[in-house]
Formats: sequence, structure tokens, C-alpha cells
Amino acid sequence: MKKAEKVAYWRQQVDAFQASGLTVKHYCAQTGIAVATLHYWRKRFADSESTPLLAAVPEGFLPVTLAAPVRTPVSPVEIHLLSGRSLKLAAPVDTHWLQTLVQILERPCG
Repeated sequence: MKKAEKVAYWRQQVDAFQASGLTVKHYCAQTGIAVATLHYWRKRFADSESTPLLAAVPEGFLPVTLAAPVRTPVSPVEIHLLSGRSLKLAAPVDTHWLQTLVQILERPCG
């Protein structure tokens, strides 16, 4: 991958992260990106925004940023608990949050 392609790829990843509304940890878990790598590229782009981009662009060309993130559809998952309750999840969730929720719902009442 050429340097320009690599930079464009990471620009798309950083833009997709910012548009996702997820935390860095959750976005990285969902996309398989290392947290440290996303932090590095976010910082690198933040630093480069403070310097004029047009000075580094050859005459006749303008920088282009693709803003539409590619999202794969997520099929709903239904979980049947021992208590007879069921959970239907239509979006990725944090596994620790889900584990806590199931433990609370499966506790005996009273």
C-alpha cells in the first residue's frame, strides 16, 4: 500500500469512528483496529489540521475526504434466559454490559 493510500485509509477510519458515536474501545473492538493505532492516527490528523493542507498539495489538485462510513448490517440476536425472559439485541453491545444485565435479570427476586 502506497503512503497516500495508507493515509487515505486511516482518514476514512478516523472519520468513521467520529461519525459512529462509539467510544474508541467499542469502535476498535467492532472494526478489529488496535486502540493505540486509532489514537495515533487521530493525533496525527489533529496535528496536520493545524498546518495548511494546500501547501502540501500539488498545484491543480485539492484534498478529498470521503465521509460516508461503510456499515455492515447487523442481524438481531435473541437470547433466551433460564427465567423464561428473552432479550432481543439489534446492535452490537459491550460484552461486559451484557453479562451484567443477564446476571441481574437471572437473580432470584425477594
